[in-house]
Amino acid sequence: MTPAAADGCAALFGALQSATKAHQDAQYQRLPGFAGLRSDRLLAALGASAHSPEQRRLWLQRLAEHDAEASRIEIAQLPSSLRQDWTDRARQRALDSCRGAQQQRLTDDAEAFAAAVEAAQVPDDYSGMARALGLNPLIKPLFRRGIAAWQRAAARARAPDDAAHWLSYRPLAVESASTPLLLREDALGLPQADAGQLAALFARHAPWLRIDQASRSDRIGSPYYGADGSRDFNHLQPRLYQHTGWSRLQGRWHLQLAYQFWFSQRPKPQVLDLYGGELDGLLWRVTLDRQGNALLYDSIHPCGCWHVFYLPAGSPLQFRQPPDEEARLVHQLRFDGQQAPTLWLSAGEHSLLWVDARRPGYPALSYQTAALDQLRQLPHPQGWRSLYASDGLVPGSERLERWLLWPSGVRSPGAMRQWGRHATAFIGRAQFDDPHLLQRYFLQP
Repeated sequence: MTPAAADGCAALFGALQSATKAHQDAQYQRLPGFAGLRSDRLLAALGASAHSPEQRRLWLQRLAEHDAEASRIEIAQLPSSLRQDWTDRARQRALDSCRGAQQQRLTDDAEAFAAAVEAAQVPDDYSGMARALGLNPLIKPLFRRGIAAWQRAAARARAPDDAAHWLSYRPLAVESASTPLLLREDALGLPQADAGQLAALFARHAPWLRIDQASRSDRIGSPYYGADGSRDFNHLQPRLYQHTGWSRLQGRWHLQLAYQFWFSQRPKPQVLDLYGGELDGLLWRVTLDRQGNALLYDSIHPCGCWHVFYLPAGSPLQFRQPPDEEARLVHQLRFDGQQAPTLWLSAGEHSLLWVDARRPGYPALSYQTAALDQLRQLPHPQGWRSLYASDGLVPGSERLERWLLWPSGVRSPGAMRQWGRHATAFIGRAQFDDPHLLQRYFLQP
């Protein structure tokens, strides 16, 4: 890329960023000084090990794909006239050409590639200033006591009795992968499944849900924008949103399946309840072995809170609690990783009470599946809108607990978050999408 062409591309992407400033997508991070590329924590972890030309090309290609994807989402939210300007074919070709030129330049220039690897690092979602002002080291013992009390209560849980007050949801009956799969690795070492294999894996591991019922807010559904442009919730469209990721364990990369479902709210039993508010849900993740079986499960709420691990029977992984990390709860399950689990959730709080493989003895409703990324581009009277704001939080989902937990450094604790923005620890630092997170807690002898 000539200097003049580079300047033209920088100006083009600068204009696009300025036009979409009010609708920035927070799932990926732009690379400062490298127009047309965006990173996430997975790519940040892979850059330093991309040594061969093929690895470099693939790594840069993924960065450019992230930018193209996020740009489409941002442009779709612009007012009609601006949206037409930026969806113009000539402009789109120019953006694609600039991304291609940027990839080629970095593939050919080792020094510039190293600078791009450094620029691709993604900061965590903690505020050092908040921790300093909140005297975090002095507050840590209070956090530890609160976490320990919750974990003691969770460890005492027993299997619920099946009864009619547990509303059941099941996945639609579709073909799933019943035989072991051998997932191929790409040039970066990531196990990959083709579209058919991935759909079968998602179907195979899709959880059944049993939810205790106390009010309408204990029914899953899907958020949407109404005719007046305000956010609403459809209880008649129960959906499980799906997403993929990768994690590194014992020197190997593992494919992960993430499932997220939503409730309209966590009800407030009283006005000053700390944890209630708009929207609630659960995010359930399955880490797969090379045959497509579950090696490990873990879960969080969409706020990033209540991170718990679950080991299926026969998993070779062993838990270890790092002394400098937040203590985690680990449950040993009685079923293996070849079948889908049943998740039992409480009414109101929507806490994950129990995990087993029992199927309901009462009729079950069916839920549909959708890509989690659909929430970044929901239909809106003015075109399209993301569920998330530019900071990655869901507007209006704030909780009162943020006024007590801000010394943790987590921004707005309790608020619902976009994928990639889930800080999961009040002690130490942890991100749910950090590909190295699991190997801090698990080893395979």
